[in-house]
Amino acid sequence: MPSIKPGSTVLVTGASGYIASHTTDILLSKGYNVRGTVRSDSKGKYLANLFKGKQGKFDFVIVEDISKQGAFDNAVKNVDGVAHMASPYYFHAETPEELSVPAIHGTVGILESLKRTNPNVQRVVVTSSSASIIDGTIKAPHTFTEESWNEISAKRCEELGAKASGQDKYRASKVLAERAFWKFFEENKPSFDGVSINPTLVLGPIIHQCDKPESLNTSVAGYYAWLTGRKSQDDLPAQNGNYVDVRDTALAHVLALTTPGSGGQRFITSNGPFSANDYVLQIEKDFPDLYKANNVPRGNNDKDYKSNLINQAIKFDGSNSIRELGLQYRPIEETLNEMGKSLRERFNF
Repeated sequence: MPSIKPGSTVLVTGASGYIASHTTDILLSKGYNVRGTVRSDSKGKYLANLFKGKQGKFDFVIVEDISKQGAFDNAVKNVDGVAHMASPYYFHAETPEELSVPAIHGTVGILESLKRTNPNVQRVVVTSSSASIIDGTIKAPHTFTEESWNEISAKRCEELGAKASGQDKYRASKVLAERAFWKFFEENKPSFDGVSINPTLVLGPIIHQCDKPESLNTSVAGYYAWLTGRKSQDDLPAQNGNYVDVRDTALAHVLALTTPGSGGQRFITSNGPFSANDYVLQIEKDFPDLYKANNVPRGNNDKDYKSNLINQAIKFDGSNSIRELGLQYRPIEETLNEMGKSLRERFNF
């Protein structure tokens, strides 16, 4: 039974990423020491500066290619727990393998490195996704739980190859990587255990290195398009599925690492359905200057209309994370407000 307490050292892979930077921040603030993997020295130095003065100590190691054999051998030495968060997330891959190879090899590779060089590690938490849960052929109303698996996307990629949709290429990478994660534990039975975190669309403030809007991560870039008037009235209501605040998903990783009974479990992190109608209503309320100047589409604030949008949506049940981990979700108003503020501050508009 893991006992990862403040003062322990946690490895966070892909520490310069959107969710991973928040996870690192929470760990350091709670007194854990963090070793982060990054792809370049500049990314590591950005984080070292960002996390100055935290209770825990931060250092970084460079891992340029997570898919290389033994890529994590040095990084995993003498750590007590691992949050494996490095994995590609975009929808314009030319082939399924462009996403699935680094996702699978990175996941299995870090587990093999631990088995070889640090078998006394206590727990590995992997960032999976609701993409490995959803079955796109099921129509609303329907609720997905941790018992659900995406059995569709990998088959489509097998059949269609490069002609598969960008969405299926990404979803296949997540489900194949998570399947490989659990298969490793089943076949190798290591002394350490594993947990997966399966977030829905992740929204909220950015703290990671991002010098221009074009470099924004996929989920925040979608909101930025609405905030800056790149969407029209015809794009509404643009049902976007379910969401979770980045800080709540980050905390779920920390809680999964440190909660003794969470080993062997999957945890959906989701605060339920939303649509872009929520985006534009919140933009009008919180940023009236941008709402007017950018000709942001007009939302519908009718209670019945908004309720109908929710009722018609596919749902992901995040209640297990509340029961087992003690997670409490932020309301969408807070998430959107603070995401907008962070974007305005970062890009000075």
